[in-house]
Parts: sequence; structure tokens; C-alpha cells
Amino acid sequence: MNGPTTDPQALRERALAALLAARDRTSLLTDCVEDAELTAQHSPLMSPLVWDLAHIGNQEEQWLLRAVAGRDAMRPEIDSLYDAFEHPRAERPSLPLLAPAEARGYAAEVRGRALDVLDSTPFHGSALTDAGFAFGMIAQHEQQHDETMLITHQLRSGPTALTAPDPEPAPPFTGPAEVLVPGGPFTMGTSTEPWALDNERPAHRRLVPPFFIDTTPVTNAAYQRFIEDGGYEEMRWWSPAGWAMVRRNGLRAPLFWRREGGQWLRRHFGTVEPVPADEP
Repeated sequence: MNGPTTDPQALRERALAALLAARDRTSLLTDCVEDAELTAQHSPLMSPLVWDLAHIGNQEEQWLLRAVAGRDAMRPEIDSLYDAFEHPRAERPSLPLLAPAEARGYAAEVRGRALDVLDSTPFHGSALTDAGFAFGMIAQHEQQHDETMLITHQLRSGPTALTAPDPEPAPPFTGPAEVLVPGGPFTMGTSTEPWALDNERPAHRRLVPPFFIDTTPVTNAAYQRFIEDGGYEEMRWWSPAGWAMVRRNGLRAPLFWRREGGQWLRRHFGTVEPVPADEP
């Protein structure tokens, strides 16, 4: 099999396609609801959708317009607002964020300038420009936030804004409960993918010893049997770090589970609900 191309024009076309596809998904996720839904925080675990939108544009401006093209900052005063390390998600609704129309306009203006930079930047000469790395990185970053925004949509209350066909039902599984993976050497990482991050390079050989693994996800019902069989009292079922955590917290069940009457309840995204037996 041939590795990824290193032809500059092919890489430029790949970068353009990746950037446009990610933006189409971002637009779908942010244009399908009213402004009030964009600015609301639907879960303390997630940012308001409008924060993700402007953050995507801000990161694109910082890396492609400033770092690659050497241009002056368009909106330097908002950098700290959209620094994911500076502000926890639960605090972001209290920040003076760009309103939806302004966030859309900012992201669109950045994108227009970024595509000009993509057309004119030689794909060599620095770690950011070699093989168009920075453009691939920014497309991947936007894709990651598209996944985050999709999770936010799944946590929203109210009418569903996005729909998709139901998947085909899987046939019943009739195989063994667990299988032995014989282990052996394998290649981890890559030395050929030009847009791989530095912690994915270079390709190197690793040896994995044999191990058993379940063939299906562990359900809550199966885990409940583990609890009832004294799993939280047996060191042999835990890694050293896991056992230390169990002992440190005095756990007899998962941290967010509690027994009430004849059923198990759990805290789940800010609510308390019964533990579904068949859920992995």
C-alpha cells in the first residue's frame, strides 16, 4: 500500500477539502437552532455552542493567519476568552462572549483569509508549513469541536434539532464471552502521515503480552454482579492505581452509583436516574 502523498498540490487540495468539510459540519451544528440555544449552557460539562464556534475561528486565526502568515491579530482582545486552558467549561457562559451573529462573522472572515493563506503558502520551510501540517491540524481541531458540539446537542432538552436514520439492528451475538489475544509485536504510531501530531511519531515496534478480553461491552447488569460478588473488596481484580483509588475513597460501588431501596441509582449529567441494566 502506498503511503500518504507528499505532493504539495495534492496536499493543498486535501487541506482545502478537510477545512471545507469541517466548516460544513460546524454550520450544520450551529445553524439548526435559534440564538438562545447557541448561548445557553445545556450541561455544566459542555460549553455554550457559540463558544465553540468562536473558539474554532480564534484558533484558526492564531495558527494560520498569525503563526503561518505572520499577519497582525484581528481580535487580540478575545484571545483569553477562547483559551480552553484558561476558562473551565462551567464558567464560560459568564464570559463576555461574542454574540452568535458576531461569532459567525468572525469565523467566516478568518476562514476567507485562511483560504488565501492556503493558496499562497509554500508547503516547506518550517514545522508548521511542511506538508501543510498547520492546515491539517486546524481542520482536525474543528472536527474535534464538531464532535463536542454534537454531544452538546445530545444533552439539550427540547425539540430535536438534528436527525439521522436509525442504524440497522445488529444480529444477536452468539460467540464466546471472552477470547484470548495471543499478543506479539505491532507497529505503533506513524512515520508517513504528514499531519500526525508529534506524540504519534515516529512509527516504532512494541511488544504486547497475551491477554484475554471480553467480546462484548460490559453491561451495568454484569457490573452489578461484580459488585455483589465482592469485586470492590478483592485487590486481585484491580490495578495498583485502581485499588489505591478504591481504598482511598472507601468505594463499594462506582463513585456515582448509590443503592436506594431495591435498585441502583446514578448521577448522570446532573440528574439522578435508575441504572439501565442493559447499558454498557
